Amino acid sequence: MPTLAGRLIVRSGWIAAAALLLLAVVTRQTGVFVTLSATAAGMAVWARVKTARDVRGTRSDREVWQKERLAFIIQAWPELMTRSGCTALGSSGVREYPQFVSYEWQDDVLLMGLQLPLGLTRSQLSTLAPSIAESFGARSGRITDGPTGVTLRLTFTDKLERVVVLPIPESTNLKSVPLGIRDDGALWTVRLGPHTLVAGSSGSGKASLVWGLILGLAPAIKTGLVEVHGIDLKSAMELGMGRELLTRFAHTPESAVQLLEETVASMQERATALSGKTRQHAPTVESPHVVVLIDEMAALTAYQSDRDLMRRANAALALLCSQGRAVGYTVFACLQDPRKETLPMRGLFTQTIGLRLRDALETSMVLGEGMRELGAQCHLIPSTLPGVAYMVPEDGSAPIRVRAGNVTDEMIRSAAARFAAPRQRPVLPMPATDQSDETPRPRRSRRSAQKESTA
Repeated sequence: MPTLAGRLIVRSGWIAAAALLLLAVVTRQTGVFVTLSATAAGMAVWARVKTARDVRGTRSDREVWQKERLAFIIQAWPELMTRSGCTALGSSGVREYPQFVSYEWQDDVLLMGLQLPLGLTRSQLSTLAPSIAESFGARSGRITDGPTGVTLRLTFTDKLERVVVLPIPESTNLKSVPLGIRDDGALWTVRLGPHTLVAGSSGSGKASLVWGLILGLAPAIKTGLVEVHGIDLKSAMELGMGRELLTRFAHTPESAVQLLEETVASMQERATALSGKTRQHAPTVESPHVVVLIDEMAALTAYQSDRDLMRRANAALALLCSQGRAVGYTVFACLQDPRKETLPMRGLFTQTIGLRLRDALETSMVLGEGMRELGAQCHLIPSTLPGVAYMVPEDGSAPIRVRAGNVTDEMIRSAAARFAAPRQRPVLPMPATDQSDETPRPRRSRRSAQKESTA
């Protein structure tokens, strides 16, 4: 593409030429202005030609750089494997190391197919991926599946460094809700259905995922095919701004637990109605897909001072996560502390997203054992990149690196005005029951009754 300066020169040259010709007609100073306009047009043509040459030169420079980089990697590879201890002793007594069998450049990403010698495993090579990337000047390195069994993926530029803003879609596909972009530049989408857990430290970008999901569902929310039941125990500061998009909303512990229990009851009613008819719910306006969106789940499951409320919240969430998927009830929850003590039903979330976390142990807690060896490094995400995360797909395949789209306050207000939920059902407090007349009298012992009878 031509540079901005080149485009401005070309455009200015043609505008100047047209203006001079028009002035020549008006003032009848044809000779002078024709000469000047021809000069301006010539400058525009020269700028266009020079810009085209610069573009060709840039492409040529990139190709030269790619060839030189590849040659250096191939030359240094045996020594790097030897120094890293990634070799196996062959039957002939010679040390063998992974061999390249193919390579391909995809923009600024180098994909190199590897063949492992007997005795070396994929996990051994995966642990070396960050050091391999650093040795070859790449921004990141990862071992993935490939045609030969193992592929080394070296990324030399980071497409996730720039802030991403996604437009609200014209329609909603529940199997492909847009949330951001992947590290290969492709659109990042998630499927609505698996219960999703988002974990990240403070300031890691959880709000971008929360609002990204809501805005991605906005067209379906407006038509009534999807209902969002929001829970925000941070004084409604997060979800309160777009409250019109939520069918139900709770911002106190009592109302949150009541919302969860009423949602469980409606889920069980729907399951009874679908029993014997179908094994998979299809959303309609009369029977919409329900998303239970929880901004900070630990406030319900671990930090609640009322033990009875905490017990009820955990029981309701366990039922929703274990029984809700087939009947169209999905839980999308965020939290900062992924320990089992904070979230007892952590294993019921089959789709997990890890934003910036505190250490490698938390990465394994959120994404699962072995995901760090496959390239997920949530604890190495810098604080300057909010919204960058690693996601493990529902099928448990290799994690993908993504960045959620940035959502501004103006976008939320605009979406709330355009895509308000057609049904607004407040969470009404349960009526208090007067138990004064129903309180049982303390039971008297037989000895006390005998003393009263003889008195």
